[in-house]
Amino acid sequence: MNIAQLYDTAIADADSLIDRLGVRDELVQNDTLCLQVPSNERYDQVKTELSELGELISESEVNGRLIAVFELHRRLKSSGWSVSFVELPQPKTGAEIEGVRHLQFVVRTGIESFRAKFPQLGFDDRGNARNRLLEIADDAAVVRFHDKNMGAVIALETMD
Repeated sequence: MNIAQLYDTAIADADSLIDRLGVRDELVQNDTLCLQVPSNERYDQVKTELSELGELISESEVNGRLIAVFELHRRLKSSGWSVSFVELPQPKTGAEIEGVRHLQFVVRTGIESFRAKFPQLGFDDRGNARNRLLEIADDAAVVRFHDKNMGAVIALETMD
């Protein structure tokens, strides 16, 4: 899996969506690239590939499947953005296409303030109490917004 190439394409599409949504000035950083794979075997293979690019900082069960999070040794950079974390969930159904699932961006304010500033946008609620996420998609990209960097989210989860 060529993660740098996948990131180049995904961030260009996400960047275009961010412009159309009018939220660029509210974003601090792109912190997470979430990949998807079609099988548990491929999950294990991609985990091995990612371990060469970064450190596995979390692998925990969420809603009945494992989700691995890697902190990259070197950020991926493209289109004026850079990403430090790669998230890799086990497949839900086995019908997933291999590639990018979504990109996550940290907002300047709390997540509810961000939502209130853009009432015209049809956000889907995602995440959990520690990491509330708002998602929006178009035909080319899925972006999620949250108010904590993935490293801070992992740190909160390990405090339990």
